[in-house]
Amino acid sequence: MNLLFLPKLLPRADIIGGPILIYHRIKNLSSKGHKITLIAPAYTEEDHKDKSLEPFCEDIIRVDSVKERSRDEVDALYKRLNRPRFFLTGDGGFHQGIEDALRSALKKGHFDAIIAEFSMMGQYIEADYDLIPADTMTVISVHECYTNAFKLRAEKGEDISEDTIKDLSNYEFKMYEAADRILTLTREDADILINYAPGLRNKTKVVPHGIDTEFYMPPKDKSWNKNTKNILYVGNFQHHPNVDAVRNFINHCWDRIQQEVPDARFYAIGFDPPQELLDLRNDNVIVQEGGDNENIRRIYWNSDVFVAPIELGTGFRGKLLEAMACGLPVVATPRATFGIDPANEKDMFVADDYEIFSKYVSMLLKDTRLREKIAINALELARKFDHRHAAEKLEKVLKEGETFA
Repeated sequence: MNLLFLPKLLPRADIIGGPILIYHRIKNLSSKGHKITLIAPAYTEEDHKDKSLEPFCEDIIRVDSVKERSRDEVDALYKRLNRPRFFLTGDGGFHQGIEDALRSALKKGHFDAIIAEFSMMGQYIEADYDLIPADTMTVISVHECYTNAFKLRAEKGEDISEDTIKDLSNYEFKMYEAADRILTLTREDADILINYAPGLRNKTKVVPHGIDTEFYMPPKDKSWNKNTKNILYVGNFQHHPNVDAVRNFINHCWDRIQQEVPDARFYAIGFDPPQELLDLRNDNVIVQEGGDNENIRRIYWNSDVFVAPIELGTGFRGKLLEAMACGLPVVATPRATFGIDPANEKDMFVADDYEIFSKYVSMLLKDTRLREKIAINALELARKFDHRHAAEKLEKVLKEGETFA
């Protein structure tokens, strides 16, 4: 099949989060003989220099992009395009260069499927619906339902108006109606979309996240008897639920854990931590940039417990699989485990009560045998999510389009 990918961020082998999922989708589909064209924004010098996807793509079209737009720029686009402002900001929002590249690619050749990775990119499928041939399957891969995410944030006290959410919802589901297939990473995410729009049921397919089990694995010299008491959270801090998760841990868990384990240290590691998190730093709370995936793997190896006190957002938390595959026991809220379906107190500890959450973390820090037991079970579960299995499911959905017209 001839496939066109439209991701919100350039997939690279050396980064974490959603783009690494897309990188492995492209890599594994290429290994199955599919021809892939990539149109993606390039924000940094690293994006422009990266060559990690070149062996797997027929063509890579990078579009110079900006992370942020001024309010005036967003307002001007809002008047011209009549889309929610959330879809027009920087960091993956509308870019004329992306739309021009898509239109040019459609003129040059035929694609069996166009896959918009992240709902943000579905706006190009909706806007260019009339230019896409009827026999080209259009797919929006929903990493998170924006309407649901904004509702959760408003319920937690953020100043987000009902009109803003209504405007967002109307456009988001207009996009999904325009596409031929909707992908979600978890069954829970599919249920959320269908609850909002029952008509999406027949076009929505679950294609899970995956993990590179050849890269994320326990260190060869793994020891369960270390004297360290290192707690870890990893995330892209430009994504609001990750900032919220760190605040949840500090506000609701940290004092309780320090009373039980005075020498515990908490590490919040990831891309672009905001000042509000940097202000939390002290001798036992470390907030810093994470670096590339090689560095992140070493951070997993040097940690003792991974925490995921996530209350906002949906989607699949690939970081949990990475931690589990590296031999880390996990304590998580139920929302953080969407798509993984762990057995509580066997594969990991799951709690939405922060007193219980804190108790689980303290237990693991103090009991090396318990850490080993939970980590071994977690490792076995993580291995079932190898990226190759996820690519097989995606290929099956795409092949439905071979007779789509």
